Amino acid sequence: MNINQINNIPKFICSERAFFNIKANALDRTYKYVHDGINWRIVLPDISSEIIINSLLSLRSLIVRIGILYLHQSTTRVLFGSGLLLNNQIVLTCAHNFDPINWGDEMIAFKKIYVSSSDPASPDLLSGINSDSSVIEAQIIQRGLKEDNISNLDELKSNGTDLAILKLNHPASHLQFDSFFDPKFSSSSNVALVNCKLFLAGYNGELYDKNDLNAYKYTKGFELLTIDKLNYHHNVDNKSISIGYLIEESSSNNNYGMHNCSTLAGSSGAVIVDSIGRFIDIHIGIVNSRISRKNEFFYTQDTFNKFIHVHSTAFKTFIHEAIIPNINNDQLEQKWKFV
Repeated sequence: MNINQINNIPKFICSERAFFNIKANALDRTYKYVHDGINWRIVLPDISSEIIINSLLSLRSLIVRIGILYLHQSTTRVLFGSGLLLNNQIVLTCAHNFDPINWGDEMIAFKKIYVSSSDPASPDLLSGINSDSSVIEAQIIQRGLKEDNISNLDELKSNGTDLAILKLNHPASHLQFDSFFDPKFSSSSNVALVNCKLFLAGYNGELYDKNDLNAYKYTKGFELLTIDKLNYHHNVDNKSISIGYLIEESSSNNNYGMHNCSTLAGSSGAVIVDSIGRFIDIHIGIVNSRISRKNEFFYTQDTFNKFIHVHSTAFKTFIHEAIIPNINNDQLEQKWKFV
């Protein structure tokens, strides 16, 4: 259900990817936030920079898990995404998280959207069944750019802008009204460069079925992968940090760049910052693939996650169309404006 074809050959599949690190001969992993009884902290390998550590710690309270509820006859299904609170009521995430899904012979639109900042945020918590003060229902304000003309229930097209804004039905209680995310924009001459280190902060969802390993069948190290290893290494249902590198920059012909931060399904909408703590992009979770003669998907070793860069024309347009008009904070509005 969470494989959604949105383009012609070569196809793009809305799915996240974990990676086998050939140099380390080990499965890439994520690093979760840990509470020591007084404060939250995070320990990252070979990272001593207080700037990046403080930046990632400041993000923790702003990262949310999104549960998208689908109802078909008497059966429910919940799919997951990640998001970023821009203030105490507005969430930035991906448009494709809210696509209709194939259920049997029908295309089923989502029924409700739930958002929680809990850590961990279990699937049961976001099912809408259990009452919890940390779970807030949300509505879509805008998906994609206005020119994309995507309704709440439409499928994101291949040429659409994979960004969305949600509004919580009531403010998140753990944030003050004036709590907001500072994107720390830099001039275009100081944007992140290829091979610079990136840090992706979001949620990874738990894998259950052996079929979930099919996406890794043609990657080096596949024989060492198991469902349990993937789940364990990615701290499923917990806010966590994945470390990777910028592989390919976006361009005038392509809004999407590529990174190799290791992720599982559910991380679409996670935020990416660079090595000096600047917000640079939102993780989209679209991966390249090639298709065989028998119409079976073959994933290559060089398949990487995609993101939409904040300096891209599409993202800048989205800022002026959807973010600035909805944040209702003069100080934050100035921080989202490019000079």
